[in-house]
Parts: sequence; structure tokens; C-alpha cells
Amino acid sequence: MLSRNAQGLYWMGRYLERAQHGCHLLAEQFIIIEDRPIEQIDQSWRRLFRAAGRTPLGGHLDPPPDDEDFMLADAYTLADDLTFEPTNPNAIRNCVAAARESARQVRNVIPDKMWSSLNLAYIDLRDVEMETIWNDRPGTFYDRTMGAIRTVSGVAEGTIYRDDGWHFLQLGRFVERLQSVAALMDAHIALFPTAAPDDDADWLSLLWICEAHFAYRRLYSQGLRPTSMVDFLVADPSLSHSIRHALGRIVEALDAVAAGPPLRIEAERRAGRMVASIDLDWPDRDPEDDDATRSALQDLGASCRQLHDDIAAAYFNYEIEDAP
Repeated sequence: MLSRNAQGLYWMGRYLERAQHGCHLLAEQFIIIEDRPIEQIDQSWRRLFRAAGRTPLGGHLDPPPDDEDFMLADAYTLADDLTFEPTNPNAIRNCVAAARESARQVRNVIPDKMWSSLNLAYIDLRDVEMETIWNDRPGTFYDRTMGAIRTVSGVAEGTIYRDDGWHFLQLGRFVERLQSVAALMDAHIALFPTAAPDDDADWLSLLWICEAHFAYRRLYSQGLRPTSMVDFLVADPSLSHSIRHALGRIVEALDAVAAGPPLRIEAERRAGRMVASIDLDWPDRDPEDDDATRSALQDLGASCRQLHDDIAAAYFNYEIEDAP
């Protein structure tokens, strides 16, 4: 297929996944605000911004030590920064708008129903501001937006022909998921060490964000053990939001699309090395050593960024033979 179509589908997948991940983070954050001590609210905001790799607009998350109401009072501004801030390219509304623009450029290769569902999701967000949702249970807004994005994914699942276009859409989706989950887990362990006491609520919130609570409870009857949760979210290939599952889907998509060597080979090799690092190296680390775990997660995140560069070089930005 044309490289511009492949690129548009790839980025549409990435932007939709990024917006959905942002909705997960903020929906859980508003649950935390309702019933947690101010110290936990403070830490959860720090986790959220650290995972997003962003400093809040206008300053750092450094409340005065004698101001216990800082995080509650500033929740409006912090949520606005991650949802509607025009200068934040990763804000939820901006991601949905970018996904819509990518879809607009490739309308000739996506079904009309997919375009319509994405366009409706964008229109629902276009004129909304934080003030509009603040007094009417903000968490409900994020659940509703997440549902709209899932509708787009469901329509794609049911209508797109399984050709290269479908595989590029999946490639973007799972590259983004891998990077997001690795960054979130790194941020979470930095703030909530696995050996720290009385952190069950914080680890439970991580499972909810990664849509892994039900599966974890079903498979692990011994209760909440942070080290087993880390292994579950990284290495279980059957968990839809695990890093290993995302890598498996990336490898499948790369196998399905065609490009000439050596650029395609480099992308496949890097993805294969990442799979091997989880299947072979990950179990050998000391699960009690948070520094080693975070280093492995950071290596996976860096490799994912390099994998994106390999994909772009192989499929979107390659040189044309015999070009003047």
C-alpha cells in the first residue's frame, strides 16, 4: 500500500491508544480523589505526570509542606492539562483530533462507519472544556470518552479488511500500548516500591488502569503481591494489556506487512530481541530489586522508541530508488 496510507493508519492507531490510556489514568485518578488521604492523592498525581513524561503547565508538583489541600485544590488544573490543554500534544482531546486528522487523510482505505464513529467521538470533545465537566462527576466524562474510543476500535475490528492497512493500524496501537505500559510501571515502582507496606490500594489502582484486575484476581488467589503483579503486567502473553502481549501483536503485524531488506529485517530483529528479553532475561532478574526492574522497563521503553524509528524508516520515510 502507499506509504502515506500506511503512516496515517499507524498514527491513527497510536493516537487512539494514547487517548484511551489517558482516559484510563484520569478515570482512576478521580476515584482516588474521592476516598484517599491527601498524601496518596499527591503521589498518584506524581505517578500520572511521571508516566506521561510531562511537567504540569505552570510549575512542578511541589506543594508547600503545610498546605494539605494543595492537590485537591489544584486537581482542576492538573486534569485540564492532561485533557484539554492546547499546548499539550498528548492531551486526550488533541490525541482524538490527531487520530481524526490521520483518518481524514486515509478515508479511501477505511470503512465509512469507522470514519463516522471517530468523527462523532471528536465532535463530542471539540467544544468541551474542564469547566463543563467539573461539576458533573468528571470521572463519568472519562468513562464516556473511553467508551467512544472503544466504539471506534470495535467498528474497525468488525469492518476493516485484513490487509496491510489493518496490520499497520494494529502496529501503531500496540507500539503505543507497549510504551505506555512500560512508562506507567516505571513511574509506579519509583513512587510505590514493591517492598513498601500498606500500598495495596495503589497497586490495585495499577491493575485497574491496565484492565488487569479481574484476570489477576482469577489467576492469583494469594492476594495482592506487588512482585507477582509486575510479572503479570510485563510477561503474561495472555493479558491484553501486558507488555509481552503487545510485543506478540507487534511481531505478528511486522510478519504480515511487506518491505524490502535490510530495513524490514532490522525492525523484526529488534522486536525479536525485545521478546527474548522478556522470555529469557526477565525471569532471571531479582524480583525484589526494584532498581533492576525499573532498568529493564526503561530498556524496553527505549527499545520501543527505536523500534518506532525502524518502522518509520522501513515503511514511511525510505528513500526511493533512482530518485533524482
